[in-house]
Amino acid sequence: MIPKAFIDTVLQETDIAELIGRYIDLIERGQGLAGECPFDGGSKPSFTVSPDKQIWKCFNCNKGGNAIKFVIEIEKLSFPDAVRFLAKRLDLEVPEEV
Repeated sequence: MIPKAFIDTVLQETDIAELIGRYIDLIERGQGLAGECPFDGGSKPSFTVSPDKQIWKCFNCNKGGNAIKFVIEIEKLSFPDAVRFLAKRLDLEVPEEV
């Protein structure tokens, strides 16, 4: 089991805009970013990213969440594997609780 404190660190250190920007084109819109949703195939920029809040949401398919949830959805990974995926990007070693 991955400790909650480590999960919190991964979320705090992950730049959600940079992460999502590796998968879709994002444009500035107000205080956030917007783009086409990678999950519903829509052609309108209904997908928003709030870098300040470190969250994303699609107002077309209603999916949303934090960086871990995005990785789960886009890479089709389990929660622990998504945390490991993000930790690897940050060069962090995942501690495992027994």
